Amino acid sequence: MLTSSFLAGGNSVNSEACSFELLYRLFRATLCRTETELRYWPTGSKITDYEARLFDMSIGVSVTRAMRHRGVFGPEDARRLLEKKLLGVVESSANVVDGRFHKQVLHVWTRTRHAARVIQQEHRRMSQDLRANTVVLVTVVKNANWIFYEKPAPKSAFSEMVCV
Repeated sequence: MLTSSFLAGGNSVNSEACSFELLYRLFRATLCRTETELRYWPTGSKITDYEARLFDMSIGVSVTRAMRHRGVFGPEDARRLLEKKLLGVVESSANVVDGRFHKQVLHVWTRTRHAARVIQQEHRRMSQDLRANTVVLVTVVKNANWIFYEKPAPKSAFSEMVCV
């Protein structure tokens, strides 16, 4: 099972596994290494969730979820999330030891189009140094709380999940 490859800890196994599944289904990406297989110097560096082969290039992918437990996901939430994750992408790209990524993808899962638009607007305001060599892919998904709250995914997960 694919999710067994994404076991570095934390609450992101489902979102990372589904991120790769989406890249595979859309672009026929191949999984090269997961975060437990990539090495960094210095130790303790920010890490990339997985490396995939896409369009004959090595792509590092970091996955996050844009959500707010109370209230509406707004510009400040997007700014905070993007700054944190893009800084991590820049650091992990600089510190990966065993190979280089041609490009990095920050894959953001969200449940609303509103949050996707806010992320897009705030991303445009980020400095070029922070955006660097990173493509931000925002996926709006319905009927998939298990991506956001790390609940067990149903066997029919991808047939029930709707990406917009």
